Amino acid sequence: MKSSVVRPNFKILLLLSHEGPGTDWILSTLGLSLVKSFKWDRVNCKPRSYVKTKNSTKKSLPFSEIFGAADWPKLKDMHPSPHLSEAVFVGMCREIGTSTEVRIRREVADIEEKVWRPLWVKRGLDRMNSGSQSEGFRLLNSDVDLMLWLTDYKVIDDLSQLGLYTIPQDTVIIMEGEDIPPGFTRLKILTSSTEPKVNVSCSKINGETYIISSLFRARFLEFNKYAFSMSSTEHGPCVTFSFSGTDFDHVYCFRSYHLPKEALPWIQICQLKHWPEDIVLSAIVNEGCHIVPIGSEPERDSEWRVSFSRAEQRLVYSMNHCQFICYGLLKYFLKKVINTGNNDFCLCSYFMKTLVFWVIQNKCSMGWVPENLLMCFWTCFKLLISWVYKGECPNFFIPQNNMFRVKVVGHRQAILFDQLCALYNKGLSCLLLSPTIGKYLREQTLNRNLITGTDETTLISNYLIDVCLFKEIQLFIEPYPINKEEFARVILAIEQLPISRSTLLKTITVHIILPKLLRSFCFKLRQNTAFLKNKNQYYLLNMMKLAVKNGCIPEFLYVALYFYKNCQYEHSLRCLRKAQGKLIQPYVVYYGYNNEELYRHAMTEVSLSNRIKECLIYDISLIDKYTYIDELVPEQLAYKAGCHFVLRIPPLVMLHMLFVLNHRKLEDTLRVQQSLQNLHILLLYDEGKYIPWDLKDISWQILGICQQTCGDYVRALMSF
Repeated sequence: MKSSVVRPNFKILLLLSHEGPGTDWILSTLGLSLVKSFKWDRVNCKPRSYVKTKNSTKKSLPFSEIFGAADWPKLKDMHPSPHLSEAVFVGMCREIGTSTEVRIRREVADIEEKVWRPLWVKRGLDRMNSGSQSEGFRLLNSDVDLMLWLTDYKVIDDLSQLGLYTIPQDTVIIMEGEDIPPGFTRLKILTSSTEPKVNVSCSKINGETYIISSLFRARFLEFNKYAFSMSSTEHGPCVTFSFSGTDFDHVYCFRSYHLPKEALPWIQICQLKHWPEDIVLSAIVNEGCHIVPIGSEPERDSEWRVSFSRAEQRLVYSMNHCQFICYGLLKYFLKKVINTGNNDFCLCSYFMKTLVFWVIQNKCSMGWVPENLLMCFWTCFKLLISWVYKGECPNFFIPQNNMFRVKVVGHRQAILFDQLCALYNKGLSCLLLSPTIGKYLREQTLNRNLITGTDETTLISNYLIDVCLFKEIQLFIEPYPINKEEFARVILAIEQLPISRSTLLKTITVHIILPKLLRSFCFKLRQNTAFLKNKNQYYLLNMMKLAVKNGCIPEFLYVALYFYKNCQYEHSLRCLRKAQGKLIQPYVVYYGYNNEELYRHAMTEVSLSNRIKECLIYDISLIDKYTYIDELVPEQLAYKAGCHFVLRIPPLVMLHMLFVLNHRKLEDTLRVQQSLQNLHILLLYDEGKYIPWDLKDISWQILGICQQTCGDYVRALMSF
């Protein structure tokens, strides 16, 4: 018997009471011309019977209802003024970044990936930055995503591709998609496998060897605990852990240089729709996909999900800045408005990215410009409501893969639909529910005559661009080769960088990467006592001097460490005095702290290279593979026991520590006490300018080490 509940075709969706730019596309796509309203039947988790409404109108929620101010003007929900859109665009540029800031973040991340890659490959793993950080976002509390895969394992989609690989050097795996939801696959091993972690993850199914995703995750969780952090936990297909206040997500997976058959129609659609451009599409096809260890449902552990992370990154990079800002606006709206309160958070930012992809490809005529930003957002939001109503979110590359299939169903779907409809009924004033976005809307509404410039030169100064670059460089994880072969691989990778095409790339390579690489390798060779002959010592010293000559201010401290280790205390002190004179300059930049006015005055007409050399300060990073000075060995071992491979120390703290140690070796008691006092005062009165809050503990620990070394055990105990 048929249900008495009339289920309208989902295509009537959205309570579309106003038609504006973009509405006709959705209506025509859905075969609609009439607006209809409906409510959700919570018992049957279906829409209740619906009725046509004559002259259906939708009230915008006035500002006064939200803020209790009777004189607030109403915000037109479907026809916002260009000034409002421009105000939100400018505000989101301040929150997310201008196009120049986003480009800098991507370039620095790309350089880091290219420099690190040969080390990972040498150690048996390849890697790729993924997630919002690699896309150019720097949102508060966002994690760092990394995909890693075994280099000797090749995944194919068809037996005809088997001849492309060398056997037995390569282990070949084939994707099998029969009787599996779209977007997922099984992995059958065709040739012998030599990796123990993979072998113990296999199981026989109908006489064939398949890799089980749940077993694979468990094996690499143990590996991640040993290699990175004992606090590592499993979260979906990821291994999650924290380091220095930052959350990391590592996805151990397999790489395929071939797109699955299910994704081939997508290529034709892109060519018909003319998005993305041919050069981007070609790169996506050539780079293939990744296979990550998670099934369509928790109990289906023989399944793996096809991931298009690299392709998505390419698509985000191809967006213009208004499209990127719209994507960021949706992420903010999701986090601050939709995913708040006690709701079951069944929407994630990945769905927002998928929304933007679909709208960009299918709305080529829509103007993605700052004065149209709110209409672009509204078009995406309406499409989201339609997806939730139907319970379908088509994957951009494999539309048959409904990403809502498990997450947005039943009661959760009903609650979410009600919530989104309530937001829709408020019109664009629903954006006021986000403190960040609402701030810029209120500012523009109260000052109607305020003219907002969207040109980049009015949005960001050269000083702030420099600060953005410095912040990214400070986050740059330096390569640490553990032998000569790895050192040679990194040098080769640096030589292959297209330095001639980019001033920024050349500057970072010469003044950041090479000095750090030379210095790290010197400390590595310094540990080999057989290498420490006079001639070799001379070579090492010249490498350290070259690092200082081309590098930034903190490189002086590494040379001081090197001289102290060699018992050359006077040389070490000379380096420390030079470093001290540079570190205390008011225009230096350390995690964004500095005097902007003095920076502008001092750095006028100074080249980018010299600005980096004279102004950039970063932490002293001590790698667990190297021994720097004996006094810090216990701290390095303690960090290593917690599976942290880098000990970070603020440069001024290291400066005062080395002053104490050098003066003690020279038996200059007066200067020892003065240096101890200087360090103590710095720790007592600094408010985050010279010592970041997450490095306060290690800084007090170092004061205790200095006091203990000098025989003051009582004060050392207090510092510890």
